[in-house]
Amino acid sequence: MTFDRKPISAVMTRTVCQARPEQQAMHALALMQSKSISSVLVVEDNLILGIITECDVVHAMHRNGGLESLSCADLMQSPVISVNARTRCLEAYHLMAGRGIRHLGVTDAAGRVLGVASEGDLMRNFGSEYYMTFKNVGSVMSAEFCKLPPASTVAHALAQMIEARQSCVVAVDAGGHPVGVLTERDVVRLCTQHADPRRLSLGQAMNAPVRTVRPGERLHEAVISMEAAHIRRLVVVDDRDVVCGLLTHHEVARGLEGDYASYLKEVIKMQARDLQRAENTIDEKLLLANILRSVSGTAVLTSDLKYRISYATPAVDEVLGVRAAEIGGADIRETLKRTGWHTADAAFDEASKGQRPRHYTVATRRGKADLQLSMLIDAQERPQGYLLLGQRA
Repeated sequence: MTFDRKPISAVMTRTVCQARPEQQAMHALALMQSKSISSVLVVEDNLILGIITECDVVHAMHRNGGLESLSCADLMQSPVISVNARTRCLEAYHLMAGRGIRHLGVTDAAGRVLGVASEGDLMRNFGSEYYMTFKNVGSVMSAEFCKLPPASTVAHALAQMIEARQSCVVAVDAGGHPVGVLTERDVVRLCTQHADPRRLSLGQAMNAPVRTVRPGERLHEAVISMEAAHIRRLVVVDDRDVVCGLLTHHEVARGLEGDYASYLKEVIKMQARDLQRAENTIDEKLLLANILRSVSGTAVLTSDLKYRISYATPAVDEVLGVRAAEIGGADIRETLKRTGWHTADAAFDEASKGQRPRHYTVATRRGKADLQLSMLIDAQERPQGYLLLGQRA
């Protein structure tokens, strides 16, 4: 069964670590550290009340220092976004991306917990066809990452991680070479070992040495090496061993957004067949437009080959800061430049040279956005225009 057809029940973690809301937050942290897991569900009567993730621990430490006085109810995020066991993996990932989360609860019809699914669970089940599309590390790595000298404090590192919405900080020497890394999982460890880890230096708290990879190395091999080492990130270095990027589960999984348009087409075909059997007809373009409009959190912009905007979802306002009703027929490049993407011209020139989607992280009016730009191709493999998918970073 291909990845896009797999139900989330086939990849989710069924043995869920749980805590009760009245238990101390340190109990949840001890579970996360001992089991090497990224989240704990807060459950009562087999119903999910909330979730505690490593990211929540980072935010809490930044605010409070030690967490000894907090309960699980104080630390948890609620409500928890959940899906049923039949939800397809691609739909589940798209929901994660649209909500800016890395975990989903999986529940039965009565809301009882069945499991939890993370970006890592999804990534471990990608088929070989995924890695044929994204062949090397450089095609998916993030060029935006946090870096600090080892003399910086953990407090400074936490602040930078939160501001940049990153899961780690790379410690670099004066030449830009990586000497260590502080991850969200390390923050959980530090909380169990120190009353207030914020006073530590990055050099005291970081993990070293750093596992690195080159941009030209095969993505599949890099993912295999991460799994073998039970880690979730590799620092990407250039030929001079200077840090130039970061490869995490998030960057690898983000490539799935390129498959979502194909998934939507499949949904349309399936619904069209059902409609034909019922002797009803609906215009395919209208159906596609309504499906795209319903995709929460995803901005969709299309244009013809002359760069005239032909379609936009309402989410372009949330992600890019422009109103869909006001940009029809406008030049997509000029529109994007007004939102803050000053190098949009060059990006469209690159997109016109091939069919592979290209990824960008751009500072827009609404904050950082993850954008994917590709050509619109018809059934005869002829370019018909441009497709831009965007989400809040």
